[in-house]
Amino acid sequence: MLVCPTTRAKLLHLLPQGGEVAEIGVAEGDFSQEILHENKPKCLHLIDPWEHQDRSDYVNDPSNVAAGAQDDRFNAVLARFRAEIDGGTVKVHRDYSQDAAIFFRDGQLDWIYVDGMHTAEAAYNDLATYGRKVRDDGFIIGHDYTNHVQARQWNFGVVEAVNRYVRESGYEFVALTMEAFPTYVIAKSKELARQLTDLLVRNVPYVVEIRDFPQRSDFEHKSVALKKGWMVYPSF
Repeated sequence: MLVCPTTRAKLLHLLPQGGEVAEIGVAEGDFSQEILHENKPKCLHLIDPWEHQDRSDYVNDPSNVAAGAQDDRFNAVLARFRAEIDGGTVKVHRDYSQDAAIFFRDGQLDWIYVDGMHTAEAAYNDLATYGRKVRDDGFIIGHDYTNHVQARQWNFGVVEAVNRYVRESGYEFVALTMEAFPTYVIAKSKELARQLTDLLVRNVPYVVEIRDFPQRSDFEHKSVALKKGWMVYPSF
């Protein structure tokens, strides 16, 4: 696995272009716009219930805004991507990810971006459900692979979910961005993982390799308190 001093947006041009892609967790559509601009998929599925959830394990998550704000986000996404929706490039699924999965056959998607509910259970369920929907030569990319102090306050369990899924499924952990809220990349095939690793080494300066991750080591996003906020750094 490579730790890459880059951002999720800069990874997009290294992923297969012109494919069929799904984004789980859309909110206002900012990263959806990045996917369209940088990756140019033939079809981008936007999956989000845009619904407030009264759950004790999700109440602190900043994405869990009030019902009225959720409706506003949904309508804004429809307006933002009206031309792409009309042209068939964007398809909007206002539904929970587990319910929307019935609209995709196994092996249909070239890659997916997972950024839905961030509890350990929910993140793992998205991986387990949509991992089957990805082609054998496809990727899963996801956001917020972190367990720093702010993430713990929001009840994030993405680190635990991804590590568990990689260990159980045979997916290869390919890369992790070096950000306050990192993005991870996992691949179905070893050959595909090797190809993307080569691309990352050629295109991202100063990558660092962590061997046999997460089988032989753990990840902790350590924090240093500043006068205002925190400085975080990865520890393996």
